[in-house]
This record gives sequence, C-alpha cells and structure tokens, in this order.
Amino acid sequence: MGELKVDYTGGIGFKASAREHSITIDLPKDKGGDDAGMTPPEAFMASLGSCIGVYVARYCNTAKLDPKGMQITLNWHLSDDKTRISTIDVTLKLPNAEPGKRERAILDAAHRCLLHNTILVQPQISVKLI
Repeated sequence: MGELKVDYTGGIGFKASAREHSITIDLPKDKGGDDAGMTPPEAFMASLGSCIGVYVARYCNTAKLDPKGMQITLNWHLSDDKTRISTIDVTLKLPNAEPGKRERAILDAAHRCLLHNTILVQPQISVKLI
C-alpha cells in the first residue's frame, strides 16, 4: 500500500509528499495560480510518462539495450465538455538503442506500466471528508 499526502500551501498551490520527496502543484497565473509548479494534469502525465520510462529502462537494461537519452513525450486532449482527458498519445525515443526485433518487447514493457494498467482498469476512488 502506498501513501502520499497533499498539503495546501496557499492560493491555488499544493505540496504533494511521499517518503522523503515532494513536488509542488499549482496553476498558471492566467488560471489564478502563482505558476510555482506543474498543474495537476501535468503531474499526472509526468507520473505516467516516468512510469513508462521505468518499465522501458528496466527492459532495456535486461536486453542489453542502451536507454541513455530516452525521452518520453506525452500529448493529451480534453473531452469536448472539458471534464476529463479523453486521449493520451505517448511517443518514446531511444536514440542510443537499436531495438530491431525487440521493438514489440519494448512497447510491451511500456504497456506493463502500473499507471497505464490502472487507467485501463479504472480503480475505485473513494473520497471522504473528516
């Protein structure tokens, strides 16, 4: 079981903390924030992209492919009613690896990412006020 705490820092800002690490979440100035950190959707995409990266890097290391210089770019679009993200496109660059016949295995590793699977099989989310 994992735990992460999100603390209000003022304005529209928050600090998310897990273990000994934290990130700042905020909105751009034109949305009422101070632009002190990523927006919640950006942090969500950062989590998804880095999760994919971890799984691909592990595979590359096992398969003796060089993951150095790996870059994962995520582009997303909102639904028409702007209440959710409707599409996510992920582009994976491995400039120092020559995947050849391992391309399918690399993509399979990306699809095994914990967060990717969580999105595909929607978790139950409960919110309670205490």
